[in-house]
Amino acid sequence: MEKHGLAKIEEWRHLGRADLHIHSNFSDARPSVEEILEYVENKTDLNVIAISDHDTMEGAFLAKELMAKKKYRFELILGEEVSSQEGHILALFLTKAIPKNLPAHEVLEEINRQGGIAIAAHPFERTRMNNSRMIVMDGIGAVTLIKEQRFFHAVEVVNATPTLADENLRASILNKTLLGKAETGSSDAHILEAIGKGYTLFEGKTSEDLKQAILDRQTRAMFGKWTLLALIKYFFFFIPIGLRMLANTVLHGRRPKRKDLI
Repeated sequence: MEKHGLAKIEEWRHLGRADLHIHSNFSDARPSVEEILEYVENKTDLNVIAISDHDTMEGAFLAKELMAKKKYRFELILGEEVSSQEGHILALFLTKAIPKNLPAHEVLEEINRQGGIAIAAHPFERTRMNNSRMIVMDGIGAVTLIKEQRFFHAVEVVNATPTLADENLRASILNKTLLGKAETGSSDAHILEAIGKGYTLFEGKTSEDLKQAILDRQTRAMFGKWTLLALIKYFFFFIPIGLRMLANTVLHGRRPKRKDLI
């Protein structure tokens, strides 16, 4: 490795690392909450994590109970990935769950009312495949993000899902050129091996340090390194999901294309 790269690693060594977008089997992921906590403790160098399941906080509340019983070296944020009418919004530092299918504006108002942090999760992702029984990975898009920008605290510009390179780039460009919000990186993990493959760097080590860094717009979104084995496991996790969605799309047609600014 070049000296410049080593110097940069040394410069960042004191910074905290957070993965703010982790799913459990309380929504559509494979690992249990217990497995997530043990994996983070023993297999990562993360300082802060958020359990942020789709439209439920049961997993997050269970994690809080387990964290109180056992001394872990990292901190937990209670979160939820809320399915608004316009797309997914990552809500952190919540005290109670927010219902799904509300307009994005109402979701954002409730996040702020609870003193939480609102992040546009994978804002440019939208699948055209059709399956009403499954959670689809819809972001809110540029129109809503720009319209509601004063209610957002951050934009997820690194989502470690291997297929989202273009969507990440578009989110980063929009944020850098127009929005100027804090940037976050997260794994959007649905298997244990994905945890930490995307993460957020921040000054400090605690969840409160992270929250302040987001409010001050002093964060940096980072990619972790995927191993071949982890990619293979992720691929096989999503095969049955993709096949069910493909079959439903063949039967019922593709979802309508959404007009957007980018």
